[in-house]
Amino acid sequence: MIELDQKIAEQLSEVGLNSSIQVRCGTSNSFTVTASVIHPLVNVFEMGGVYISASRGANEIIEGLESLGIPTGNIQFLDMVSSGILGGTNTEHNNISYIDSPIMLESALLRTMYQMRRTLSERSFVILDSVNALAIYNEERMLAEYLHTFVNTFRQREVLSVIINVPDQTPPGVLANLDLYCTDLIDRGQIVIN
Repeated sequence: MIELDQKIAEQLSEVGLNSSIQVRCGTSNSFTVTASVIHPLVNVFEMGGVYISASRGANEIIEGLESLGIPTGNIQFLDMVSSGILGGTNTEHNNISYIDSPIMLESALLRTMYQMRRTLSERSFVILDSVNALAIYNEERMLAEYLHTFVNTFRQREVLSVIINVPDQTPPGVLANLDLYCTDLIDRGQIVIN
């Protein structure tokens, strides 16, 4: 059983709606950190939002969250992974939509804004999971431009933006830009097991 990180909930209680948070984690603890971010947003702060998945399919994310008792009904999922997998868009969940490719950053931003309007919550969040996955497919300058637009678009609309990142798999220039763009940092780096 996964144990959620309560310190993340404490950090989230101290940020404003127009904040942009960079969440640094490792590959081995990325789902635990992600769930630890979503749990207080949904269960404590009663927020809804959009979850952009570039690292794993939305079905996998939804099943993982629901197994931890985190409801996903008030979250719209944008899946950038499964449309390229044979049979990947077959789902029973009606809160998933698909973006054809992880290189379609402008389409992802427009679709996110559209889905935000469908969210019934007064206070909303948008989660980008993850920058390192997008860095595989996108040129560094284009990714930096997307992240800058992403952060400022949602800051202006008073939507909490959370950007998940595995720093050792992300180009240094993109990391430097994230440090510049984001107002807050949650660092739960790689957990080493001896």
